[in-house]
Amino acid sequence: MNGLRSRLLWAAALALAAAGTAFAATAFKVKVTAEVANVRLKPSIGSVIIRQIPQGEILEATRKEGQWYLVAVPPDESGQTSGYVHESLVMPLEDIPRTEAGPPAAKKPPSKPVEKPPVKEPEPRPKAEPMAPADVPRTAAGERGRVYFSLFGGAGYALIGDLNKGAQGLADLYSAQLGVAASDDLTPLRAGLLFGGEIGLPLSRNVHLIIGGERSARASESEVSFPRADGGADLFLSRPEFSVFPVKAAIEVHPVDVFFFRLGLAYHFASCAYHYRFERGPDWQEWSGEAKARGIGFHGGVGLEWPLGENFALVGEVSGRYAPISGFKGTGTFQNQSLSIPATEEGKLYAYEAKLGLTAYSLLYIRDKLPTEAGVENAREAKVDFSGLALRLGFKITF
Repeated sequence: MNGLRSRLLWAAALALAAAGTAFAATAFKVKVTAEVANVRLKPSIGSVIIRQIPQGEILEATRKEGQWYLVAVPPDESGQTSGYVHESLVMPLEDIPRTEAGPPAAKKPPSKPVEKPPVKEPEPRPKAEPMAPADVPRTAAGERGRVYFSLFGGAGYALIGDLNKGAQGLADLYSAQLGVAASDDLTPLRAGLLFGGEIGLPLSRNVHLIIGGERSARASESEVSFPRADGGADLFLSRPEFSVFPVKAAIEVHPVDVFFFRLGLAYHFASCAYHYRFERGPDWQEWSGEAKARGIGFHGGVGLEWPLGENFALVGEVSGRYAPISGFKGTGTFQNQSLSIPATEEGKLYAYEAKLGLTAYSLLYIRDKLPTEAGVENAREAKVDFSGLALRLGFKITF
């Protein structure tokens, strides 16, 4: 009985030794070539990531299954000591041993080993890991250092300044001359829709030079009435409008993949117009004018990216702009019921105050020279202030 037990123990020891020898024969080393290699629980791109190994680390692999290497990793709190890494993220440093069963090789007589000169390991080129839904936030939003193109739309709010003051000032002047309060205040010109596009040129992994432009335009028409004693009413119509196209350049920085901020300059191509009409019974008067100007401003903003694919992301941004523009030049016209042809005047857009009694009223007209007539004060070139805030929403395509 004791002899049988000894023979069984000896056979088990031989089996364990053979298994250890087989494992050692199949083990080989691989080197991480990507910036970060994900080690997954199973050989699948959708499997959970259990480790992230930095570039240059050497891992011990025991076998290859398709496109995946089974590698040993230090145990963590879960006790997991192995996982799978994709072949695009590593480079084998040794020949991968065959694991399939085959006929036994014929024994050869031992020969004297031949010394070979050391071979310098070639510097591997980093390879990108295949895209997976679990990796989209890191990969798509992290595609820094590449050219991108974006299109967006949104809405902006601007101060406008003298263009609104001139319309309201003329309504207030008519109210004072008639001795009757207007039915309401005019609606000021503020917000406008915008749309545009940009190109991002990489300066580093997290910094881009942004070149682009956008167009914003808006008109605001309103009407107020002044009741008369006979039951009728005098009417005043106002329609200010603007259009602006800033060509922008900015530096955009991504401190983290999904968040960015930017700061830059913009050269604005701007135009504005006014139209006033006053009706008193059969009599009426009309003023119209349109002028253009160019000017430099500053802009900045912060935003977020929502990756929707490997090269596609949704982008939202809140931005601010400082852009008071002056020097508008254009043509103004005046017409009433007595004129068959409108009177035309070319010049600059001026803002000034007209005194009526002790009160000054802001006015805005195109004149051929600076107004200096009696009752005029504080005449100057009009300034249309495009400073304000904007909300943009669009998409980005990375190349």
